[in-house]
Amino acid sequence: MPLGLAYIAAVLEKSGCEVKVLDLLTTKRSEAQLLETITSFKPEVMGFTAVTPVVNSAYRMLEKIKGLNIRTVIGGPHASAMPQEALEKGFDFVVRGEGEETIVDLMQNIGAPENVKGISYKIDGKIINNPPREYLRNLDTLPFPARHLFSDLKLYKGQEALGSRVPVGSIMTSRGCPYSCSFCYKAVFGNRFRARSAENVVQEWVHLVEKYGVKEIAIVDDSFTTDVARVHKICDYLIKAHIKVRWSCPNGIRVDLGDLAMLKKMRTAGCYRTALGLESGSQNILDTIGKKITLAEMEAMIEHCRAAGIKTMGFYMLGNIGETQATMQATIDFARRVGTDYAQFLIAVPYPGTALYDEVKKNGKLYITDWDQYGQYERSACFEHGALTPDLLKQMCKKAEKEYYLDPKYVVKQLLNPETYLFLPRRLKAALRVISKA
Repeated sequence: MPLGLAYIAAVLEKSGCEVKVLDLLTTKRSEAQLLETITSFKPEVMGFTAVTPVVNSAYRMLEKIKGLNIRTVIGGPHASAMPQEALEKGFDFVVRGEGEETIVDLMQNIGAPENVKGISYKIDGKIINNPPREYLRNLDTLPFPARHLFSDLKLYKGQEALGSRVPVGSIMTSRGCPYSCSFCYKAVFGNRFRARSAENVVQEWVHLVEKYGVKEIAIVDDSFTTDVARVHKICDYLIKAHIKVRWSCPNGIRVDLGDLAMLKKMRTAGCYRTALGLESGSQNILDTIGKKITLAEMEAMIEHCRAAGIKTMGFYMLGNIGETQATMQATIDFARRVGTDYAQFLIAVPYPGTALYDEVKKNGKLYITDWDQYGQYERSACFEHGALTPDLLKQMCKKAEKEYYLDPKYVVKQLLNPETYLFLPRRLKAALRVISKA
């Protein structure tokens, strides 16, 4: 579920607005049906959120509703990075950065936008960027996401191939990440870690279980374990309340935060899987991209997770600035040696607003002519820089998947894993996809 949209809907409802949500990833409608839904609701304002690979869908929908006398707003990472583009496409307002306070302020002052922090708009063809809005200090003041406005929760299935149990409820317990990796864009939630209280988190946890009947919860924070003491406190509450719903950290946790004691507590509280943002098996590349972790810390965290009984997904990225065929092979070799339960190898993508994007634009070649193309490039390549070419990156990504997933040790490990047979159709489909690329 797009929690950002659900939070925006929640604060608007709380402020007295009548709100309707259309999540077009789960609500399949023809163009005619969609326009009929919009016109029947007769909204005064229509808001959009979109990441880069699908932002053109928002622009195309904007074209369709012209003439309906609807004010239009767009927010999210792409619009925050490129507000001028969104305004030139025809949006009336861009909400930059964190949107909850800004959208309520805008609805209350839509006739006087000069008084609203954190927005961009046009006056007589001139683009006006109002001063940025301060980030929320107390996240506990936010209402829970307006899940009741969305489709059946069973449509949000989490990582099915890895055994997620539907329905999956997602929860965000903190915002902001205090690190500055070159491939990441931080303008929406910022670089300062801000956390909800353990009590507030567990209240929403219980709400998901009791009202929506979730069988699994996914913590989707950028940096869940930044405050280790808070992690312990959340887990203590869950254990004391006997909440028997398993959970995971699919967005990943840092390998330099927390220890075996924290992981054991997480396991006791129901955590069964976590992703780890490993990125590279080359210490030089880790340093270059600003990851601020070491190979030794990565190995130690994997061992701690194994000892605690938590399955691991290793996130690896091929093609960051400074990479060569040798450093990418080092990543493949590292991944095979440390043996996380699962691994994902993706090609670095230079998204607008990131240091990687700026560097490729300045000293390389970006082969992007349309934002729709971004959805194709996680397993392909869209740029050249130094020794990096699209052909080399595609070759190394295929090589990584083949060497990791067709490694006899990995195959035997999966054959001995009971979950392989519990989720056999999904696993076979994933395996065939790897073999077809080999």
